[in-house]
Amino acid sequence: MIRATLLAAGLAILAWSCDGDSTAPRALDGVYTLVAENDQPLPSDPGAPYGCCLTLSGSVTFAGNTYDLRTAHRNKNNGLLFDNSEQGTFTRQGNTLAFTRTGGGGEGVPYLLAPGTVSAGQETVMLLYGDEGPGSNQIRGTFRR
Repeated sequence: MIRATLLAAGLAILAWSCDGDSTAPRALDGVYTLVAENDQPLPSDPGAPYGCCLTLSGSVTFAGNTYDLRTAHRNKNNGLLFDNSEQGTFTRQGNTLAFTRTGGGGEGVPYLLAPGTVSAGQETVMLLYGDEGPGSNQIRGTFRR
């Protein structure tokens, strides 16, 4: 009787541990807040000393396979405030994200996103954006859940 009980318990644990794909990453769904650009906490001036604008805040929201990236800025020369936004779809391969823009731009310029990365615990997303796109001198944005 003890053997049968142990066998049943072992089979139950084995079935439970094999339920689903334990190596598949969790969905990114949620809001990640911009906390730094090029390792400078906000407000940041990623183009210092020649940059025109301070980044005041930002976020990226993931829902399913879509993203919505938004930032707020202040022009250092004239004090004007402006927003920038971009929406699109993304694909994920392990901890790497690839983006396809479908809209946005606001008053600013396109983000020109390079592939991003997700931390192992999915609490931090790193995005490269701006300048002339992937391979150029892009800004490294750090976003945290």
